[in-house]
Amino acid sequence: MTDKKKLVKEAYSFGYFLGLKGHSEWVEWVRKKREELYKQAEELGIYDLVKEAYKKGKEQGLRDRSEMIAKNLIVAGKIEPEGTSKKVEVAFSPEESREEVLESGKSLEREYFEFLQTTNLMLPPELLDSVKALEPPKMLRLRGSEG
Repeated sequence: MTDKKKLVKEAYSFGYFLGLKGHSEWVEWVRKKREELYKQAEELGIYDLVKEAYKKGKEQGLRDRSEMIAKNLIVAGKIEPEGTSKKVEVAFSPEESREEVLESGKSLEREYFEFLQTTNLMLPPELLDSVKALEPPKMLRLRGSEG
């Protein structure tokens, strides 16, 4: 697999993971990873393609997340008519230390790497076609290998 194709696939997988898990793009490790992907894409001349792959991956992850949530609600019989659901309040500790915040970021990063190892995502056809267009024609490779 070429570097360009790997980078597009990595951007798609990363976006998908964030969408599926509902993670924020503003967490430090996520922001750094996204910037790293975009920097590599600029060096290879495929910035727009990588940015689109990330966006499409995130959108697909969000759709899959919504479907999974809907299925779980239906199976568990937890769907309630509008207006009857109970209000849930979430309190965040103001004393949360910087170390705890950094540690939670590291655990999310670990979760992402585990996700990559256990999940095999297929790139959408429109992204695969774009990656193919970046490769030199096969005819040129055959001619170069004969001489």
